[in-house]
Amino acid sequence: MRHQKNEVYELIYKFKIELKKAQYSDSTIRGFITVWNRLTNYMIIMGKTNYTAKIGMDFLEAEYDVTVYEKLTPRNKYYTRAINMLSDYLLHGIIFSRRRQEMRNYHPQFQTLFQGYIDKKRADGFSKSTLQSYEIYLSRFSDYLNSRGFIDIRDIDDSAVLGFTETFIRYSPSVIHSTLCSLRVFFHYLFQFGFVSKDFAYIVPRDGYRQRTKIPSAYPKKEVEKLLESIDRGNPKGKRDYAIILIAARLGLRAQDICNLSFMNLKWETNTIELLQQKTKRPVILPMLEDVGLAIIDYLKYARPECESTKAIFLRLIPPIGKLKAPTLHSIVTLHMRTAGIKIQTGKKHGPHALRHSLASALLEENTPLPIISEVLGHTNTESTSVYLKIDINQLRTCALDPLTFEWNKGEEVF
Repeated sequence: MRHQKNEVYELIYKFKIELKKAQYSDSTIRGFITVWNRLTNYMIIMGKTNYTAKIGMDFLEAEYDVTVYEKLTPRNKYYTRAINMLSDYLLHGIIFSRRRQEMRNYHPQFQTLFQGYIDKKRADGFSKSTLQSYEIYLSRFSDYLNSRGFIDIRDIDDSAVLGFTETFIRYSPSVIHSTLCSLRVFFHYLFQFGFVSKDFAYIVPRDGYRQRTKIPSAYPKKEVEKLLESIDRGNPKGKRDYAIILIAARLGLRAQDICNLSFMNLKWETNTIELLQQKTKRPVILPMLEDVGLAIIDYLKYARPECESTKAIFLRLIPPIGKLKAPTLHSIVTLHMRTAGIKIQTGKKHGPHALRHSLASALLEENTPLPIISEVLGHTNTESTSVYLKIDINQLRTCALDPLTFEWNKGEEVF
């Protein structure tokens, strides 16, 4: 059911009801209403009664000077979100639940089927992050089918499939591509096991998206050293942060692997750090460099709080005491980069992974062979490592060709 003919007041009223059903907080809804009140006043001035997505965009530009959706202030992000969600509801007549659960609940008529699919993928060895993505897509599909009155998966048709794909309009190209691919796999599953009589995977549109390998975000050696030197190690937080950043910069460990480091990973008798990587499930043995070892000892002796509930090395310093999480490491690196006065360019990463890229770049500058860099970074093959060749400026210069000479005025002379 579409809502183009609804007046703006009726549209907002219905949308508020849907927000409450989706368990949005009262404070969030009140904040949205403030934006929508300004929207209705804007529409009155403009002589409009029926809301459209175009009117919403014009309103954002006129009231908040929002013309692009990049580099928005937090306040403008909020205004834009309120308008975009209203436009989505206008176009699709549905709002997706924001609840995050360890075990996601689907609408009752689809719960057993959808959860069975997730359980099968889990048994097949799919990663936790992939399963979470599948759960999000299926939850939205469940919401969509329920809003359209479907009570049995066997009743879906081409229009239901295509209608659901239309709700992706505001996703980024990469998210749209991933969602469409996941849907095709799901529909293959439904057909293969006899839940539907037609393979709807062939109805899912092709988006023509081609993933392009991005240039890694690397920082010069001088900036990495500047970052390390700027950290005040005269307090517990500085000691902890210095050890974390040093491990990322010298050994190239991923954020999650740093968070997972425990005492059993530190092999002092052989001066190595041995662990099973979270991402690849591949073991890696790294040297316990002298400065890394000293930084860890300094943190363990003078900064690490007592905590019997975890063997993790790096912990929160304020209650609740516990193991650090990967997003926190990103905040730690970013904070110290800014303190060090390192300029962070738009679109350039500035977390632990950027330090990993920087290590690869430094090794390339020293003419380290790719297989050795691959071993250091814990890659399963050198193809993953070869992406760093794009930032090896010195080697790229050797591939450059001199431009052909171009002689001007070879025609008739003009006097």
